[in-house]
Amino acid sequence: MGPLERTALAIAEANFHAALAVVTGRNQRLKADLQANSWPLPTYIYGFVHEMPDFMRAADILVTKAGPGTISEAINAGLPMILYSRLPGQEDGNVNYVISEGVGQWAPRPGLIVNALRDWLEHPERRHQAVNHCRRIARPRAAREIAQILVKQIHTHPVSAH
Repeated sequence: MGPLERTALAIAEANFHAALAVVTGRNQRLKADLQANSWPLPTYIYGFVHEMPDFMRAADILVTKAGPGTISEAINAGLPMILYSRLPGQEDGNVNYVISEGVGQWAPRPGLIVNALRDWLEHPERRHQAVNHCRRIARPRAAREIAQILVKQIHTHPVSAH
């Protein structure tokens, strides 16, 4: 979602001392277009993956749209993020949350993304600070905690069949 191809190309052209992994999901045309490019840095293009938690654990920075599931996973993985796209209205609060909690930055254009990456790569202490903020607000057991609360509620207030 969003300008993924332009974003990936802008990052690659910035010639950072880094590797780039791009996940295109089910967009096979985008995957093929990206694979056809000649990349100036090590670049790995993936389609739909089931191993997103592994990708997040292997990454140092996530560049993504402001989807709530991805943001939650990144925070729980201690992965600071640069958000470049959002669904107006629906995901505005996600952007505000990421910024206010210090776990990421909002960079809606490829040039801004490159600047944000450069800042974190040239000043790793700033990225580490965002990692620490991720760890501070992470709730990796949230689903289990919610299930336990619901079980207690059911036992306290059984649901009647009528």
